[in-house]
Amino acid sequence: MKNNKIWYLGYIIGICSLILVFALKLNEAVEIALTFVFAICVSLSHVKIVHHKMMEKDHNYKISVNDERNEKIRDKVNATMASILMLLMGMIAVVCISVKAYLPAALLAVSVGCSPLIMFFINRYYEKEY
Repeated sequence: MKNNKIWYLGYIIGICSLILVFALKLNEAVEIALTFVFAICVSLSHVKIVHHKMMEKDHNYKISVNDERNEKIRDKVNATMASILMLLMGMIAVVCISVKAYLPAALLAVSVGCSPLIMFFINRYYEKEY
């Protein structure tokens, strides 16, 4: 239980980075970086806190998380998603370098938006296989 409280630090870091974005007049790159820090810290902290709470209270969730078959499926999905996301991020980096416009931001948003769908289909594939 003590280790779970460390995830609340992510909320504090995220809110501090957001306050810095609005309070200080920083250059555009720093503002974008701090916005990413806010989004990553808050979302990661929230997911971990909810996960720990569900592990304590929801018995079915705990069984589902610790099931060997589900763990193997998760491992396969994560391994496959890592290579796919790296490919997508590489393509976006090439576009960012060559275009220097809002197009990279749109491509990044599309790739981030498509990742849950890709994960869903990969998960279904491995569920049928095992």
